[in-house]
Amino acid sequence: MSADAGAKRGQQMGGDNTDIDLLSLEDFYRTLDSRLSEANAAVSSLTNSLKDRSPALGSFQDASKTATRYDTLYDEHLDRAKRLVSALTAAKTATSTILSNYRTTEARNHADAKDIASVLNSVGTELNGDEADA
Repeated sequence: MSADAGAKRGQQMGGDNTDIDLLSLEDFYRTLDSRLSEANAAVSSLTNSLKDRSPALGSFQDASKTATRYDTLYDEHLDRAKRLVSALTAAKTATSTILSNYRTTEARNHADAKDIASVLNSVGTELNGDEADA
């Protein structure tokens, strides 16, 4: 690999052997933009189009139970979509931080897996919500 290619593709480091491939991270960062737009569209659709639109099933007992279950599922899906937006935002922020911190060969040579893991911890927290504390 040429020195220029090595500078762009990342360098193998000693110790924890963390390899930072900036080109892949930049591609991932751009992909996160698309996924974030899609997740925001899902939240918007759930919030604007589907809110308070339980199926009109009548008032008999089974219909009431079904309507209640629909409302519960709606709330769960909206919560999951919002958590996905939060997790994607955290991943985008973490990826941006990693890209900023490790743009030079020297910085990549001093990279430590613990440093990268600490930047990415917020992604799991956002994605898992309160489940992370359980």
